Amino acid sequence: MVKSRTSWASRRRSERGAAAVEFAILLPVLILILFGIIEFSIAYNHEQGLHAAAREGARVAALPQTTQATVIDRVRSALQGVMDSTDIQNATITVTPSGNQPCSGVPAGTHVIVTVSAPDDLAIPLFTKTLTLTGRGEFLCE
Repeated sequence: MVKSRTSWASRRRSERGAAAVEFAILLPVLILILFGIIEFSIAYNHEQGLHAAAREGARVAALPQTTQATVIDRVRSALQGVMDSTDIQNATITVTPSGNQPCSGVPAGTHVIVTVSAPDDLAIPLFTKTLTLTGRGEFLCE
């Protein structure tokens, strides 16, 4: 009986640092997963902002007297709270049908489509990738 107690105590002493070693091995993986979740959440938020800005631009473009420059300005102002100013300036904004006044002179029921594309960086430790995020908005011309 005394021998089994002694062997159990010595075995427990020999495994003393095992949890610390396992934690040290798993910690980098857990950090990568955590930062990956955070970065993908930020990118998803930016993409939702692009969709909202594109919908706002399409809503304005659906009015008959609105010019394409007004639509682009409205989209850029809608992006103010979502993205950095350099990303906003690098955003590509497309209005279809093209022309100075997208909904002027088109038949009723024509769709006006605003598409916004902007670069975004995923910066996970040991991994960096630039993505192109896209938002789309569509309304009927009035």
